Amino acid sequence: MRRLVQRTGQTLRRLGLAADEIASRRSRHLPLYWRIFAYALAASAVVGLAIVLFFPAASGLFLFGLYSIPSNSAIPLPHEPGLLFFAKFYHPVWIALAGTLGTAIAAFADYELVGRAMQHPKISGARETRVYQWACRWLMARPFVTVVIFAATPLPVYVVRVLAPASGYSIGRYVAAMMVGRFPRFLAVAWLGYVVPIPAWVLGLMFVMLVLPFLFTSLTNPDSEEGAGDQERIAILDSLEMELEPQASSSTRIPAASRLFDPVD
Repeated sequence: MRRLVQRTGQTLRRLGLAADEIASRRSRHLPLYWRIFAYALAASAVVGLAIVLFFPAASGLFLFGLYSIPSNSAIPLPHEPGLLFFAKFYHPVWIALAGTLGTAIAAFADYELVGRAMQHPKISGARETRVYQWACRWLMARPFVTVVIFAATPLPVYVVRVLAPASGYSIGRYVAAMMVGRFPRFLAVAWLGYVVPIPAWVLGLMFVMLVLPFLFTSLTNPDSEEGAGDQERIAILDSLEMELEPQASSSTRIPAASRLFDPVD
């Protein structure tokens, strides 16, 4: 836990240094969704530190809340094994609340990432296809109810994670719909883990089986396709950096995003 707090502090320090450089050069602010996401992470770190110091028995809830951020985002990380594991130690209502808050935080990052991806030349062409336009019209016919249904049921929630920001649906209503749908789902799964203790090795096996398809797909792709994917991700990051930074000399460039997570000297 101490190592986790130290790494969180290092990451926040890196983000703070980058923000100071941006402000000192009078460049534009970070996009709104990135700012909200960063503020939410900082607030989570403060709350987590307070929990560790004053309520150490509830530290697991903080860890599950952190785990819920990437596991309820575009990152292919399953949330069920972690939820079932922590449900053995805490009441299902607290588990559901922690997971729902993590989902709300992740939604802001998903909105910005999907928006950036849809602007990329190699992806933006998909917006002109009939399937994409039909899917957007289908979602926007009943957006709130549709997001709630996908969030609360075993339906693939990544569908609305992509279509909602791509269709221009309100981020506030999207977050509210995700919370309305996710809370009862988390509560039901947490109650199962609370009533029926599942061995840790079974949960570990479940985690591996859920992650394995993604790893298999990544490892079996040709090197050329991997390189092309890397170039697309770099292009998206470069477009974000161009928005954040006006024309500047090489001596005043912001550190690359990947270096924000390097160890602090």
